[in-house]
Amino acid sequence: MKLLRITFIAGLISMLAACGGNDNVSSGSGTSQSSIPVPSSVAAAQTGYKISVFAKVPGTLRPDDLLLHGSNIFVIAQDNNNNPDGTNVAGTTPQSQVIEYDLNGNAVRVFNVPGHPDGLMEYDSHTIWVSTNEDADTMIIVIDTTANTQTTLTPDVTPVHGGGLDDMKKLNGVVYTSASNPNVGPATATAPNGVSTVPAVYSVTLNPDNKTFHLTPVLMGNATANNIPTNTPVTLNMTDPDSMATDPNGNLVVDSQQDSELVFVTNPGPSQGVSVLPLTLYGNSWPVDDTRWAPAGNSFMLLADNKAQLIYRIDATAGFTAGTAYSAGQGTLLQTNTSTGAMTPVFAGMGTPHGLIFVNQ
Repeated sequence: MKLLRITFIAGLISMLAACGGNDNVSSGSGTSQSSIPVPSSVAAAQTGYKISVFAKVPGTLRPDDLLLHGSNIFVIAQDNNNNPDGTNVAGTTPQSQVIEYDLNGNAVRVFNVPGHPDGLMEYDSHTIWVSTNEDADTMIIVIDTTANTQTTLTPDVTPVHGGGLDDMKKLNGVVYTSASNPNVGPATATAPNGVSTVPAVYSVTLNPDNKTFHLTPVLMGNATANNIPTNTPVTLNMTDPDSMATDPNGNLVVDSQQDSELVFVTNPGPSQGVSVLPLTLYGNSWPVDDTRWAPAGNSFMLLADNKAQLIYRIDATAGFTAGTAYSAGQGTLLQTNTSTGAMTPVFAGMGTPHGLIFVNQ
């Protein structure tokens, strides 16, 4: 399947080309957009969009999740010698970071964080949360961006799904997190990625000791859901809970990445509703990372290309249409039809696009 996708991406790119206060905090470093060209491999698949480089992360770090906090952009910068299970590559002393940029792409502050960071969330006007180690031995790093302090929290018991935590979203005062790298049962003819019977989403509660947090299952990997395109009930099999979002209707959205689907949870809790949107590109199942909806008003998009170490700025020449969904995945930026799941390329030829946000101007 991976070889098929690589071949498909290469063909798509070819076709488009033929068409045309503490020791963990320091001052910023890195390169802003003005001096860096967009890689020649990146090709436009639609008219009406323009792309430039917002920033390049320093050294060998790789950008992942993005967050608008206050008037600045916070970026996870992964050291790939930090393994996703909390271990380090032998013989290395890695240091991943969260880098703060102004809206001109200039780095203004750096926070060193432990482990392999993956998710960023704004908790309040002066606090952000960082999830690290998405495969095992997970932690949440709480950063006070006003006081320049940070606290490392660990789960009070081993997460029952057997893996780590990936992304986080705060909705109606409750923090939700995706249960990544779950322990799944053996693959079957109808479930090639294995069978999930463990939680896919938890709620997060901080404990009074200020050292630990508690996880409560909210959505099971085998929950019943309504298939959006067919309007029929199905049983989910979420083998790869990953990125999260909130849609314009206030639903919690969870990307089950290798299953090529978005799962929508309405009013998370005992009376929640669940629906699922299988994702396709030209009829092929297509895994994605982040999905975001264009807001009302004048905005631009920022997109992190992990492999290229770049953060792109993407503008729509006529402005983004409010409520339109865009997804990043498999070397492409895509426009996503949330009624059918069919996706249309906007740009192709990127390295590994991950984090995606919109910024109002």
